[in-house]
Amino acid sequence: MSKNKFKYFVLLANMRTGSNLFEQSINLFDGFECNGELFNPSFVGYPNKETFCGMDVVERDRDPIKMIRKMVAKSTDTMPGFRLFSDHDMRVLDFVLEDESCAKILLTRNPLDSFISHAIAKKTDQWRLTDLHKRKVAKVDFDISGFKSYVNGLTEFSKKIRAKLQVTGQAAFQLSYPDLGQLDVFNGLAHFLGSDEQLDTLKEKIKRQNPEGLSEKVTNYSEMMEQVSSINFLENDVPEFLEPERHAAAKNFIFGQTVPVLFQPLGDYGKSTLEAWMAAQLEASNGDLLSGLKQKQIYNWLEENQTRVVFSMLSHPVERVFHAFNKHIFQTGKNGFPWIRRILIEQYNVKLPDADLCEVINKGALDSIGYDVEDYRQAIKKFSKFLNGNLKGQTRARIDMSWASQAAVLGGYTKVVHPDYILRPETYESIIAVIETELGLPHIPVGPIVEEDTAFHLAQIYDEELEQLVRKAYTRDYMNFGFKGWRL
Repeated sequence: MSKNKFKYFVLLANMRTGSNLFEQSINLFDGFECNGELFNPSFVGYPNKETFCGMDVVERDRDPIKMIRKMVAKSTDTMPGFRLFSDHDMRVLDFVLEDESCAKILLTRNPLDSFISHAIAKKTDQWRLTDLHKRKVAKVDFDISGFKSYVNGLTEFSKKIRAKLQVTGQAAFQLSYPDLGQLDVFNGLAHFLGSDEQLDTLKEKIKRQNPEGLSEKVTNYSEMMEQVSSINFLENDVPEFLEPERHAAAKNFIFGQTVPVLFQPLGDYGKSTLEAWMAAQLEASNGDLLSGLKQKQIYNWLEENQTRVVFSMLSHPVERVFHAFNKHIFQTGKNGFPWIRRILIEQYNVKLPDADLCEVINKGALDSIGYDVEDYRQAIKKFSKFLNGNLKGQTRARIDMSWASQAAVLGGYTKVVHPDYILRPETYESIIAVIETELGLPHIPVGPIVEEDTAFHLAQIYDEELEQLVRKAYTRDYMNFGFKGWRL
């Protein structure tokens, strides 16, 4: 069944994050089998279960890794797995994080929701609900000290996982609580685990126990809101995880050797135009454009140029998706990403011409095979859906800088130096003039942004559905930079 190196999987989560629902859904696949909480201190797998693979609690605690090996050995037709929480055996966490044959799945939920859910479950002694008629309702008192301790535990657990994955260069599949009801997400998880199997539907045996708002579940709601107002876990609509932080990537910086200007490109959009303006400014002082500098050289430049201007250039997210798709996916020349292109074709049903027809822009060749603007429109929409998962860490493909959110790229850059100006396509010429005045530079007209050669133009394929798909993938950029619709 498996086409990759994974022999088993682990769900890294905590109580009241939806792990039971995860197990119910992953077990709908013929090729996967989740075996509960194998390393719960009180039981093996499930409450009232005493053994697994012939090992009881005492034997398991004596040699927990032996239980994992026995689980893998007995599963010949399925990929086995289990759920592991922060209060389980940490020897197991250390082992699975090092083991690259173990697929890591991270499940998170808004900590305030899970904390209150856990308090209600303890009060009612109802930990799992399959029949709504048997639901027990209760209100609980919020304890700020208990909540802070809970959050600290989650933070340490998450930090340990993240640090180990970064050091070992491993990727994990990220899930948030709302994802647990999404069929496409579970089918994407199957791809991540190396299976071609797909589900048509998710069955809902497990019901949400406490669907009411927090104000209906907490007796001291106003006090709770006041006490945790400084902690950013209150809004249920805030995603449980964001796009991973990016490294500084300062090698991308472009410096003026004799003019105190530093350009932080966020991609190719506008790069050639702004480089040409910088080169023109440098020509008068016999200076050169500098790039690819090492960290020490960068800090030396910053030290020598205390009076300087650092700027970057935004592009609309729809433009960003369009250019990334053309340069790295649709076209297959030196800049193409063949592995990701194949994944998009095989796993995301993206209709693309044969690679040999796309090494150069050849509209005639596309016409000859009947590949038209509608095919292209649907392809870039499916690519946008792929990006929505990719930016959340829900695919095996890397988050390439060409389509990473601009907020994330800038966040990495600011680890070295913050931009003074963030240019936009509609105002960049006037801001360049401001920079010239600020630094006492001669006024040199900056040219228009050069459009790349493409088989189809964005205006041909743009519609409201594409806008919404891109907005869903790049919510962070739309919110942070105030982008409106592409044509507005």
